[in-house]
Amino acid sequence: MSIIVEVLEGGDVALIRLSRPEKLNAITRDMWERLASEVNRLCSEAKALVFTGSGRAFSAGDDIGEMYSLESPSDAGRFFSALASAVEAIVKCRRPLVAAVNGLAVGGGGEILLLMDYVVASKSAWISFPESRIGLIPPLLLTLGSMQLGPRLARSLALSGRRLAAEEALYLGLADEVVDGDPLPRAVEVAKDMAGLPEDVVALIKLQTLRGFEDALRLVAELERLVLTGEAKGRMRAFLEKRLR
Repeated sequence: MSIIVEVLEGGDVALIRLSRPEKLNAITRDMWERLASEVNRLCSEAKALVFTGSGRAFSAGDDIGEMYSLESPSDAGRFFSALASAVEAIVKCRRPLVAAVNGLAVGGGGEILLLMDYVVASKSAWISFPESRIGLIPPLLLTLGSMQLGPRLARSLALSGRRLAAEEALYLGLADEVVDGDPLPRAVEVAKDMAGLPEDVVALIKLQTLRGFEDALRLVAELERLVLTGEAKGRMRAFLEKRLR
């Protein structure tokens, strides 16, 4: 199973684990679809959700091999529609969402963190938004990220693709805590504390601070176009052949 769901003891907190460690938890279309389905279900059953990854990564983002294989507008539309559905499910969840960033969070894996309500990162974790290197764009960083971090910083991170160590991510506001070792126990602790908050209060707080997500979904249409261009195909091929870092 590429996504593992577990309801933790007591039933208030559900854990969603991206589990494709051999591919650094790179997210396929099927995984995006499953993620949307599970988030929609769990947000009506649990009182808080925790997201994490298996192995040494939180997530390497969208599966570049699968994106490279997209050959038509309909193929691209199906892939990015699944991504958009997952983003919408996460944004509209009326429950607190906490991330335990156990390792690298790259591209879409880093952008997921912009949707979280609290992020606990391992000291060894790092975050990067390198989509421009493969001819694509980071829609959440350019929209929600611009609101949360400021447009100047979001633009810089999108163009440079540089790695942010956990402590720098904390300083910039991409993380809320940095811990030694496994961040999951602390993330679960935070989730259990937030699980006691009134649902209406959580929903109103999230509504007021995630308004930019509609713009992110509109940028997905640009991804559908860009992923089929010769420039992006060439860059993705170079990445897959380990000629591009």
